[in-house]
Amino acid sequence: MAGATPRRYAQAAFALALEHEGVDTWEADLKRAQEILADADVQALLSAPQVPERVKLDGVTTLLPDVVPLVRNLVSIMVLRGDVLKFARTVETFIEMADDSRGTARAEVVTAVPLDDARKRRVAEGLAALVGREEVVLTERQDPEIVGGVIARIGDRLIDGSTRTRLRSLRDELAAGV
Repeated sequence: MAGATPRRYAQAAFALALEHEGVDTWEADLKRAQEILADADVQALLSAPQVPERVKLDGVTTLLPDVVPLVRNLVSIMVLRGDVLKFARTVETFIEMADDSRGTARAEVVTAVPLDDARKRRVAEGLAALVGREEVVLTERQDPEIVGGVIARIGDRLIDGSTRTRLRSLRDELAAGV
């Protein structure tokens, strides 16, 4: 896998997760490792060509003592192959694969005001039906400029039900004389 893409690393990790500790355990440990490896000093140490491999591997063991050994092995392999900077994308791809296997999708939802729990549930259920998934996990953020309604992004799909967009469309129709 020398020079492997994040997708190939994620596919190999996902196959191992299915065989061994389980996808949920791997996902949690990969996220924990991702947080640690995101530190600029850690990245500099693990990607520096002048740092001996033994020091890098000892660093991985020291930084990740509580993760599944195979997760630590993945990080070590990526360090030795000079691919540690691909780790974050590898984790994202693994999570996408895990979500797919569970029938889950992730959506970023933009609203003018925070949604209460009942509305979050209705939005998630509506989006799940729309994209054909069992569950949609929402990440919510606010943007008062959308005035009202909801904008949702699921993968590369954008669903814009904002009041701002509806008002612009109506304005354009009126201006065109339709």
